[in-house]
Amino acid sequence: MTAIILDTETTGFDEPDVIQLAWLPLVSSWEPGQKNLCLPGTGPGERGGVYAWRPRKPITFGAMAAHHIIPEDLKDEHEWTGSWELPPATDYLIGHNVDYDWKAIGSPPVRRICTLAIARKLWPDVDSHSLGALVYSLMESREAARNVLKGAHSAMTDAGLCHFLLTHELARMPLILNWERLWAASERARIPTHFTFGKYGPQNGQPGVAIAEVRRMDPGYIDWCLTKCDQCKDEYWQRALRGQT
Repeated sequence: MTAIILDTETTGFDEPDVIQLAWLPLVSSWEPGQKNLCLPGTGPGERGGVYAWRPRKPITFGAMAAHHIIPEDLKDEHEWTGSWELPPATDYLIGHNVDYDWKAIGSPPVRRICTLAIARKLWPDVDSHSLGALVYSLMESREAARNVLKGAHSAMTDAGLCHFLLTHELARMPLILNWERLWAASERARIPTHFTFGKYGPQNGQPGVAIAEVRRMDPGYIDWCLTKCDQCKDEYWQRALRGQT
């Protein structure tokens, strides 16, 4: 089983073009507590696979503010073609909010492992589950975390930070020692358990109501969410609303 960590920087959120991409190849299995999952010759501090493209559409100012890549940086690159071919025999694609990167590269047929979903399950009380916030919460030295995060939002830096987070997640799940098991855990983690929006979402500092409870007391709202709510079109929300865990 072959797995890679992947991160992209893009032109923005609306049907984005990829302007920078980095990936790290990973071992197929590991020992409990293993700190480096990268194959020999690669690593979060090394270049690994990094690519850049000239976009077909403008980079939004919001995207520039996040990754600090401007059009002038890309004028000599090849134009983005709309998709990126995964390395041969890639079985698992790993990323923080992995679906965004997966869709950006053309939605190839590959199993996805989401470190964001897993982090939300493992550390539910953290005030933010952004990659940067989790690095601050997990790294022993906040000064060291700040120094690392100053380079965040370049694709390779973020891929390395995702690797750092992944090793900490696996340390909390010592029985998971291959990608198939981690994928299954990620799939479970991606199914919402509580409402995060709407009239049953978080209010006055209180968490959202459990979906199972809303299904019992207000089935009409569940029906509306299943058919009319744009936020619920995601396959994992559909499974949660239908009680398919």
